Amino acid sequence: MTSVSILKDPSRQALHNQTITLSDDRQLGYAEFGSQSADAPVILTFHGFPGSRLEPAIFHNAATELNLRVIGIDRPGHGLSSPQPGRKLLDWPADVRALARRLNIDRYYVLGYSGGGPYALACAHQLPETEMLGVGVLSSVGPWHFGTAGMDIKLRVLFNALAWAPWLARLIIDTSFTKPVHEPDPIKMKALTDNLLASMAPADREFCGKPETLDIMMTSFRESFKHGSDAAMEEGRIITTDWGFELGQISAPNVRLWHGSADHNTPVSMGRYLAEQIPRVQYKEYEGDSHYTIHYRLIEILQGLVGAGQ
Repeated sequence: MTSVSILKDPSRQALHNQTITLSDDRQLGYAEFGSQSADAPVILTFHGFPGSRLEPAIFHNAATELNLRVIGIDRPGHGLSSPQPGRKLLDWPADVRALARRLNIDRYYVLGYSGGGPYALACAHQLPETEMLGVGVLSSVGPWHFGTAGMDIKLRVLFNALAWAPWLARLIIDTSFTKPVHEPDPIKMKALTDNLLASMAPADREFCGKPETLDIMMTSFRESFKHGSDAAMEEGRIITTDWGFELGQISAPNVRLWHGSADHNTPVSMGRYLAEQIPRVQYKEYEGDSHYTIHYRLIEILQGLVGAGQ
């Protein structure tokens, strides 16, 4: 990783701000990172909650080293993507397939991180293995019926509010994210980032406090809340209601899960539960790794994902 975020490179702005028009006239935003080689394997990535197409900028150096083309996609209502009120989790695979076809990508891998994990699993349930060569699920949230035990207390409050008191969830999201991330005063913005880092475990604070990592995180958050908190509320509704399929129904042969044992955002118990329920899954647990420090394993994770489909 360089000392300057790849998002600051003016020569790459066109790659980071692309859209296609879907069959229902919605816009779907995406950004490209890693290799631009025509023969590079393609990984379609699904951002966390909150997040945006810019989140996989953190993958850029690892993907470049491994000759992998990484495409981050804005889910509906985030960044450059049009809203899709009332959408379901199982609506997502059709958008993914439409993007792949528009970009003339015949075969690809998918990778969902944190709140993007359920979307990768939806693809594992819906998309044919003739197109989708492998599915990666990194530090994923679990189904709502599994519960929130082991989560950081602030996240437990938020997720339970999303499920039972949406008005309170919106208040929390607007107060904690929507308004602060658009703060124009650099002094107030620094106070926000300082508070965010202070709330993290020491190892996470060290990782996320690096200037390039912090820039990627905050830029992605700003894109996530570009149009207010409606998209976040939709995300919360989807995560905290029935996903529309059983994990045991997933038939994709190349599903890989990675989780850190010290993760308090999406506790390791969630990863273990997913691994128990999904047939033929390959599960890797990293002792002592947390929600953010697991990114130190990106080379190994990306190699493992692409190796699953070869």
